[in-house]
Amino acid sequence: MPQSAAERVPTREELIGRAQELIPLLRRNADRTEKESKVPDENITALRDAGLFRLSTPAKWGGWELPMRHQVEILSELGRGCPSTGWIAANHAASVDLVMLMPEPGLEEIYGDRPDAVMLSAASLDPELRADKVAGGLKVNGRFPYASGCELSDWAFLAWVPVYEDGRHIGVANLLAPPTGLRIEHTWKVAGLLGTGTHAMVAEDLTVPDRFVQFAPLRADGEAGSPIAPTVLIKGNLHSLSSLVGAARGALDVVRAKLEEHKPLAFSTYSRAIDSMAVQQEFAEATHLIDTGILHMLAVADGFDAVPEGEEASVAERARLRMHMVTSLERCREAMQRLLDLAGTSGFAQANPVQRYWRDLEIGSRHTALNRPMIFEDYARTLLGTGDPVSLLF
Repeated sequence: MPQSAAERVPTREELIGRAQELIPLLRRNADRTEKESKVPDENITALRDAGLFRLSTPAKWGGWELPMRHQVEILSELGRGCPSTGWIAANHAASVDLVMLMPEPGLEEIYGDRPDAVMLSAASLDPELRADKVAGGLKVNGRFPYASGCELSDWAFLAWVPVYEDGRHIGVANLLAPPTGLRIEHTWKVAGLLGTGTHAMVAEDLTVPDRFVQFAPLRADGEAGSPIAPTVLIKGNLHSLSSLVGAARGALDVVRAKLEEHKPLAFSTYSRAIDSMAVQQEFAEATHLIDTGILHMLAVADGFDAVPEGEEASVAERARLRMHMVTSLERCREAMQRLLDLAGTSGFAQANPVQRYWRDLEIGSRHTALNRPMIFEDYARTLLGTGDPVSLLF
């Protein structure tokens, strides 16, 4: 519903505090989240009650419309509690920006009485994916192999679907549909971020009405243009990254708590591991590396906040911001290695949350939109003027 005049937008400090208050709950449910390959309803309800599904939603539709800096600070706190839950919240915040591309009548229907509706977004390179024009909308067929939160989201934003009319390719479209209208294949069997439930969704003669379609015709050269601005896409990558920075912070919390239990350092003269200068240095280095990762994350957020509303960041600026994202992840992964060294063999016990934070960070940082080699190549190309970017997500 449109935000009422009486409803006050919470401050940054209030929203960060709400996220921090949820950390104990998210940690208690983390094992269940992973085993069930789904964020529990209890977590989703808590996020909704705290207003944390409104971070990127425009005020017009009942949201907080926060700067990117504030959004990533809050999402990082959720990832600190449970990276899978943080990833879902981040994916939702990014997806809202995409949903806002829909026609006004569709948005009225979505947000008319539910400003906290949970969104996901998915794209596909399936050669069989297509949407055929029918009376009043499109009929969609095809497979979307990775759809985080497909079993708990209210709406699915389906990107870059080829559109055909009378057998002729005429353009591409972004579509919006409830995931209940698609068949879910339980394919997400990986080493980390298991709780995101990033399963495949299959559209089988799915009818999408025009009010939930954003269409872009083929260009004059016959090629399909993107109906999504590159800056919007890269902002979505930053949302995801923030939950991964949170994973490193969560591991730091666990290792610190273990050191503060004053247990001995095995096979050494130290009766308390925390008294070892080597342990202190390792912990300090891990902390500094994570702080560095946070600084790079916030620098990217500030870069996006500096782009005027409705305008595009330049190619060079987008390349620079993506490079900072890579650096943020690299520093957090380096920190995680030091934390694993401090945790020792026991840190890999299934009951120890350190190994879960580690697995979640390793899997999430391999997301195709955070692909380190490709981002480095694009950055070098823009710096030296040696060619166009190679990433299609750029």
